[in-house]
Amino acid sequence: PLEQLFAEFDEKPIASASIGQVHRARLHTGEAVAVKVQHADIHQKVHVDLDILAGLAQMAQMIEEFQNYRPEAIVEEFRRTLSNELEFSRELRNMQQIARQFQNDSSLRVPRTYPEFSTDRVLTMEFLEGIPLGDGARLETSGIDLPKLARSGAEIYMRMIFEHGFYHADPHPGNILVLDGGVFGLLDHGMVGRIDEGLHDDFAEMLLAVTDQDAEHLAILITRLGATPPNLDRASLTLDVA
Repeated sequence: PLEQLFAEFDEKPIASASIGQVHRARLHTGEAVAVKVQHADIHQKVHVDLDILAGLAQMAQMIEEFQNYRPEAIVEEFRRTLSNELEFSRELRNMQQIARQFQNDSSLRVPRTYPEFSTDRVLTMEFLEGIPLGDGARLETSGIDLPKLARSGAEIYMRMIFEHGFYHADPHPGNILVLDGGVFGLLDHGMVGRIDEGLHDDFAEMLLAVTDQDAEHLAILITRLGATPPNLDRASLTLDVA
């Protein structure tokens, strides 16, 4: 029962999205928390929709001009990503990992998680107060150094991708808060990306090719990283890259 778990629980959600909704609450120990709860029957709805998409992709795959886009592979990747987002226990682990990566960096704050108040369908985390990144008017009047904020945000993501190889993969403005002092608060860790060592090195090599304006080398790296069609015109690709 809610009253056993929480000293206060606002049953009216403060935010709602496709998979779940968020409620404000307070633990008996006094901490203000956000409780993310999945919508009823969302698993069944998602799996029905994914089966419909898979059928449409199968038909699209038969049309020659769609084949290069690999519709079946796109739907399968979408299925894998969405299935991961439905597991809140996985999101909790993602939050803990990113928090560990930035434990000595004051520019980013990941909400503290409460595993004892969380399950696969409920995620309880620290409630962060801040200005949503998309609220430009409030940011303009906040006194925060916005160019410095932009650089800090870029550096955080560069570190995630190129240093840790594990990154928050859903960085739209609704998932990012600006806290006091220009600190970023990062929300919604259901979608993350991982980069293995080989891909990490290839990305670094691509950045060097861009810096050197070496279109030919960059085109070679693109074909090495991507799934290229058998009739690829490599010379045209190099010209387009240039």
